[in-house]
Amino acid sequence: MAVEPVAAGWLLQLGPSLKISVGHGDWRESPPPGRPVVASAAWQDDTFVADLFVITTPHRVRLVINAGTAVATWSTVPLTTSNLELHLRSPLMTRPDVS
Repeated sequence: MAVEPVAAGWLLQLGPSLKISVGHGDWRESPPPGRPVVASAAWQDDTFVADLFVITTPHRVRLVINAGTAVATWSTVPLTTSNLELHLRSPLMTRPDVS
């Protein structure tokens, strides 16, 4: 996992091939494999706090990264799995845990 500064925001890398554009003061949309997501974030001291909305679902995730550790907190617990990467990679379906 890495947070790389880019113009007016960041590029958040969650896995080897999963990159999300994150805006500072605005929302940026990324089309990861499977489902689009919008994200906005800010630094709070040495902690990176990002809000991610999987826009084709009712789900929102707050991602808090500090000292190389990330904690994802869902606004509502998904009915299937709370694995964020799986939700972003899954095609549009009701069961992202089933291929």
